[in-house]
Amino acid sequence: MKTRYIYLVIGLIFVNCQEPQPELILKFSDKPVLINCDIESSELFNEAIYNFEYNLTENYANKNPNLSYAYRLFLKESTTNTVNYNSISNQHSLDVFEALKNVEGLWNEKNNQLLPNYNHDIYSCIGANIKDEDIKATYNALLSTNSMNMRMLKDVLIAKSSRLNTDKYLATFVALELYYSKLSNVDLSIKETNPVDTKYKEENDPHAGHSHD
Repeated sequence: MKTRYIYLVIGLIFVNCQEPQPELILKFSDKPVLINCDIESSELFNEAIYNFEYNLTENYANKNPNLSYAYRLFLKESTTNTVNYNSISNQHSLDVFEALKNVEGLWNEKNNQLLPNYNHDIYSCIGANIKDEDIKATYNALLSTNSMNMRMLKDVLIAKSSRLNTDKYLATFVALELYYSKLSNVDLSIKETNPVDTKYKEENDPHAGHSHD
């Protein structure tokens, strides 16, 4: 009995000593709802999309808020593993990521790396609401067979990157898969200045400024 009491006291001390997670400040809460999924933390997912797209336009649009083009550049870099996440992230990105890490069942951990858990309800909600029928069919086929792999989607996403400007369910997938899941090792103290040479890319990208549906 005495031993049990000691364990109880130690447990209470441990719980009380744990620092509580700071509450995320929602910077985009006054914006319209982008995705409407019947899941917990739906407000957080909307915050995540707004913050992701803010960073895209800040870093890839070269002072021209062309979100479709920013998506195209980001997708090209992310699918060739050339994104400098230190440079295209800010403190709010890391705060959103910390909040996303606490969403139950959203991630799997492998070799100390967080990977998306496609069994989470957010992914089935995305699949049910993607607007482009071709992308929707491919996405849901991969999801239903536990075969989700960015290699199967990257080419069509780049080719139809303009769709991400209006399809925020698909944009949520891109944000989780190619942005937030990559932020574990981001260190803003080594953030570079002007990391994304969008002027060079615009001059050398024959598709700049055009839609590709």
